[in-house]
Amino acid sequence: MASSVYASSARDALPIPNTAGSVITKLEDIFESITDCLLEKNKELTICLKTRPPKVTQEDETGNRKRLMSGVRKITFPSRNPKEAWKFSAFFFTDGELNCCSYGTAALLRILELSHEALVTGVVTTKRDIYYRDPELFVKQAVVDRYVDDIAYTLGVERDALNVVAAAKGLVAGAFSLTRKDKSRIDYSEEIEGTLVPSTKEKLDIELNEVKWILVIEKEAKGYPDIQTRQFLHLLWAQNPDIPIFALVDFDPDGLGIMSTYKYGSMALSHETINLAVPTIKWLGIRSSDFIADDDCQGLLRLSARDRRIARKMLEKDMFEEGGNEIEWRRELQVMLMLNVKAEIQILGNGEKLSQWLDGKLANEISDS
Repeated sequence: MASSVYASSARDALPIPNTAGSVITKLEDIFESITDCLLEKNKELTICLKTRPPKVTQEDETGNRKRLMSGVRKITFPSRNPKEAWKFSAFFFTDGELNCCSYGTAALLRILELSHEALVTGVVTTKRDIYYRDPELFVKQAVVDRYVDDIAYTLGVERDALNVVAAAKGLVAGAFSLTRKDKSRIDYSEEIEGTLVPSTKEKLDIELNEVKWILVIEKEAKGYPDIQTRQFLHLLWAQNPDIPIFALVDFDPDGLGIMSTYKYGSMALSHETINLAVPTIKWLGIRSSDFIADDDCQGLLRLSARDRRIARKMLEKDMFEEGGNEIEWRRELQVMLMLNVKAEIQILGNGEKLSQWLDGKLANEISDS
């Protein structure tokens, strides 16, 4: 059997422009190559997908830690394992004949198709929407999440260049306004409560004339920040570098992890860090010193096994190492591990008490800057 016809620029592709037209052209080139392969029945279809580097490091021969390189995952049809090819199969017609492809190939092609559809129609879709378009094929949301990110990484574009985003979960409020490309204007100072963070995919004219500082708060049950929230905060910083940005997070490993994601980016999307990171963000709290001297300190929690595992892994990261960029972060992680405690923002109090703490803390930080 003659060998494979298509490799999606996994090894030697140069990044392509983040324009809809460029990405559409690239996707259509992929579809054309796949069609040619299917029409030549003696050929094996192989799609090479560049995979992002794993979230781990290893020591080299000199003892220095280094990030592992990205790899290449090959998805082939026909599968070399007939049972698996039958178990995970998708069927389609080519020139009136029934064909099938392996689960991995079918899932990947479906995502490429839906991304192409989103780009051609100009409609932004979410990873969640893609999953629910064909849940039996994708089996689980994680399959869509992985393939979308790997496709963008393979093509050398940001994920939103595929017109695919994660469902926004960040909220924004404050004394500012923005004007969209269609001239519609939103005055956030008139909003009673927080609204979803706007997409930066369209051009935004943001007015921050009355803003003295920006505060990022870890919200309950929202987890690590989504790309849309990070893009918006990065845009605020890039357009207004003189406005200080502060982070208020829980005193636990996840809180520090969330702040690290805003400042340095995530390892999973390290290739997009330049458009996501906010390197000037400062830690407002909470630290151990904010509550540990309180004789009536209720609300402290014990670290779970997961918390301790995350903390130990974080201490291995470059910025947390002895003499690294974040000495204070390292010290606070060590305090957590030594005392085996963590605390949520609410330990500072609710309502007026928390507001007073924030006013005093922000005033001190701004006067010192």
